[in-house]
Amino acid sequence: MTLAALLLCLAGFFALSLAMPRHHAALIGGPPPPRRRLLLKLAGWLCLALGLVASLLAWGLAWGVVGWLGLLTAAAAPVLLAQTWWPRARP
Repeated sequence: MTLAALLLCLAGFFALSLAMPRHHAALIGGPPPPRRRLLLKLAGWLCLALGLVASLLAWGLAWGVVGWLGLLTAAAAPVLLAQTWWPRARP
């Protein structure tokens, strides 16, 4: 359940980053259309919320929130590094 929460947080942050025109243009090319931007935002927030639910199911109420905050930090790091290095690695 912890791995599921981590993967959901990772997917959520990645979707939220792709909803931003700058990051979308750097990773995919061009700004996202308004409908895709809205869907990416909704998917991102939904994944983060489902990550919280998975953490609560795995660790209970008190430790679940604390664990989820740690998983948010762990999931944000790869997204940040990918957005820092991916555009430079593209030909």
